[in-house]
Amino acid sequence: MSSPVSPLLEPLNDIQREAVLHTEGPVLIVAGAGSGKTRALTHRIAYLIREHGVSPYQILAITFTNKAAREMAERVERLVGSGVARSMWILTFHSTCARILRREHTHLGVPSSFTIYDDGDTERLIAGILKELDVDTKRFSPKAMAAAISKAKDRVIAPDAFAQMARGVRAA
Repeated sequence: MSSPVSPLLEPLNDIQREAVLHTEGPVLIVAGAGSGKTRALTHRIAYLIREHGVSPYQILAITFTNKAAREMAERVERLVGSGVARSMWILTFHSTCARILRREHTHLGVPSSFTIYDDGDTERLIAGILKELDVDTKRFSPKAMAAAISKAKDRVIAPDAFAQMARGVRAA
C-alpha cells in the first residue's frame, strides 16, 4: 500500500517534482523563461511547510527582480494560506543583503536607517561635492568620478591610498 501523493506534487512535471522532493538542504534551479522555475520553487516551499513542518521563518527564497519576488510570495500564499509568505524571506539579492545589513547594523557602526544610493544618487552627491570644492565638472565629471571610486572599491584600494592617487591626478 503506497502513501498518498501530496496534492502539491500533482500539477508538476517530473523535473519540477524532483526539485520539490529534494528536501534536504538548498536547491538551485536554473532554467529558461517560462519553464516552471517559480512553480517548482513555490511548490517546494509549500511542500516543506505542509509536509515537513518547516517553519516559514527558516525559508529564504532569492530571485532577481522585485516583480518575481512578489509573484513568488503571492503564489506561496495561495498554496499555504495568507500571511505565511510575510514570515519568509522571499526577496531579491539586493533586498536580502539590505535586510541583513539593517539587522546587523550595530556591528557595522551605522544606523539601521541607512540609505542605499543608486547611480543617480551617487552622481548628484559627487556633483554637489565638486561644486562645493569648486572643481571643474567638465574636466572631472560626476559620472567619471563615480566610476573611478567604484573601480577603487572593486580593487579594494583603501581610502587613504585612493586619496593619494587622486592628488596626483588633480595636479596633472
